[in-house]
Amino acid sequence: MAYWSYRIILWLIALAYAYFTFVRVLNITGMSGFDWASAPLPWQILDVFYLVVNLVVVYGFVLALPIGFVAFFVAAITQLALYFVVEPTQRQSFEDVAFDYRVAFQLVTIALVMAALWLRELARRERKAESSGSG
Repeated sequence: MAYWSYRIILWLIALAYAYFTFVRVLNITGMSGFDWASAPLPWQILDVFYLVVNLVVVYGFVLALPIGFVAFFVAAITQLALYFVVEPTQRQSFEDVAFDYRVAFQLVTIALVMAALWLRELARRERKAESSGSG
């Protein structure tokens, strides 16, 4: 039970990151109506960075590889840093940023990944108990 719960959580997060990857590809190729070529260079660099990181998250979470967790935490923490450090200068108050749906999404997915890691450890313990009990 713990193993499949762990995998389902990872697959759902991978699905969300696959959607983000798709949207980034649409933006970069200009198929979303966004004129990416005229965007500032730092924006373009971050788009390409997050495109690659999101792909690694999808790959790692679908296959339950450690690289997926590393990429996820890099993406989540750096995006939270961008929301709280860079964007607040363009907003009215801290509360505007703190209750932004993107911040909420990052915080919820971090909590879900932490729960998935706990479930993975629980599944390992169950498997270990079963193998030692049947021997």
